[in-house]
Amino acid sequence: MRKIFAVIFILLLPGCAGKQTLSILEMVDEIQIEQVYPKQELLILNDKEKIKDIIAFLNSEKHGWSGPWYSAPVGQVYLNLYKGKKYIGNFYVGLNFFGRDNGALLSHAVSDEVISQLGALLGLDLLGIIYATW
Repeated sequence: MRKIFAVIFILLLPGCAGKQTLSILEMVDEIQIEQVYPKQELLILNDKEKIKDIIAFLNSEKHGWSGPWYSAPVGQVYLNLYKGKKYIGNFYVGLNFFGRDNGALLSHAVSDEVISQLGALLGLDLLGIIYATW
């Protein structure tokens, strides 16, 4: 019986980890934005000034991240980041959360207002896209 409890404890332990601060995203050359369902490319950004503003916004959301104990978060809209032709990471948006693959699958809760702020920077109705899939 103790072995069963030990296994359960070990499996649940990662979900009890404290909040994390993510590393700063570096400047990128291109952001490819795609919707997961239905799968489609929404936008490709390569305007350096616009990308600079978006990266600054994403970097302002670096505190309070954690990995959920139940499973990896799945977003509806992904911002895939490229430097030259090299993929360097992503940032994604789901219903009431932002996510990022940062060596681990991490997320943190955000309000509709924050999602709308990112949408305004991107020139997309992120809330409309997210709620349309629910």
